[in-house]
Amino acid sequence: MKKRTLLIFVLCILAIGTTGCSFGEPPEKAITDYLEQTYREKFEVEVYEKGSTFLKNMYGSDKIIVHPKGKPEYVFVAGEDRDHEGEYYDTYVLSKWGYELTEKLEEDIHRILPGDIYRFLLYVEDGKYDPSMKNMSFFDFLSNKTNQVLLNLKVAVKTSGSPNVKDYYKAAYNLQKLLDSLGTDMNGLSIGFVDRSEDITNYIRTANVNNVGWDNLDAKVYGVIKINKLYNITDPSQVEKYYKKFDE
Repeated sequence: MKKRTLLIFVLCILAIGTTGCSFGEPPEKAITDYLEQTYREKFEVEVYEKGSTFLKNMYGSDKIIVHPKGKPEYVFVAGEDRDHEGEYYDTYVLSKWGYELTEKLEEDIHRILPGDIYRFLLYVEDGKYDPSMKNMSFFDFLSNKTNQVLLNLKVAVKTSGSPNVKDYYKAAYNLQKLLDSLGTDMNGLSIGFVDRSEDITNYIRTANVNNVGWDNLDAKVYGVIKINKLYNITDPSQVEKYYKKFDE
């Protein structure tokens, strides 16, 4: 018995810094427990990323990509705070607000650029929002709390072969004006031109958590238009210099 106990102890010591010694509990359980207690919902984990045991401040702690059960459109990130062990963070509220905009502005966006897929991404400084705002509208937050929000719109345009980008300058200009009209402190527009044969539905669905740029996407991408409010674009022709063509 003593030898067996010693063996388990040694295995746990060896596991520190890698997987830990959880005795059968999923390593992400502490994070999902936090989410369920905070939001009174069930969540489904899509990806678990193991953090550093000893160098959390430098390399980060455990985190998961997750969504409420049955609602994959609300995908978000949650994890242990790298500076405070046993404390957790999440971006559920930001994901809900992003999807709120995605739905609310669907008609406007498709009028400007028909038939393409997109998602709004929101970034708000820690401390300016919290879980109690889960059921608050983004527009109420913007009006009553703060406009210090970075709002990005990511759009995928499907093309058969390399696009004639000039045909999209006016649409990009109008989408940027739509973003400007929302009144956030900062915004940006990213339009990726993707071959029609590629299925990037999940890439756009997870755009707020996947941290993958158009140039690193495992798909045939011809190029990207990237603009924001700081460029002060006053005419569609000015969009030309913000198009980056990728090597085919």
